[in-house]
Amino acid sequence: MTIRRFPFNADDDAIKTLIVEWSELLAQKRFADALSMFLHFDDEVEWTPETLEQVIAGFGILDPDEDVIQAMLKEWGVERFEVTTLAGRTDKDEIIRDKIRVDREKLYGLDPKNYAGMVHYYDIPLSGFRSDLTARFHIKRLAPQTLTLEFRDVHVM
Repeated sequence: MTIRRFPFNADDDAIKTLIVEWSELLAQKRFADALSMFLHFDDEVEWTPETLEQVIAGFGILDPDEDVIQAMLKEWGVERFEVTTLAGRTDKDEIIRDKIRVDREKLYGLDPKNYAGMVHYYDIPLSGFRSDLTARFHIKRLAPQTLTLEFRDVHVM
């Protein structure tokens, strides 16, 4: 899969569509394909398909305390934390509309020559439930009129 690009003037819905596609790849356990859709920011964690899967299974933590994870799994009544599909969910439209937020106003210290905003994907569905897990992406300039997303991380908000 090649890095997804979109024009500078793409609307927020076009970006949200890419995030939904990324989420669906995770639900299919296609971690390598999800990572290959966008650039990824590797300063804090080297994002590989394995680390992405581990962070999701660890509820936003790469190497979580095993006792804590077991207690959380028991509380949720599931065997493993994994991203689940948005398809067929009664709240799918609400998640896409309200929980995938594109912000082109605040750059949070990003260099405007290289970045055009951020995207936060809140309440990622895990094991059938809406979770506190959030994915962050930078909107990165590839050329004056071409953008892509840069996967930053998955963490608990």
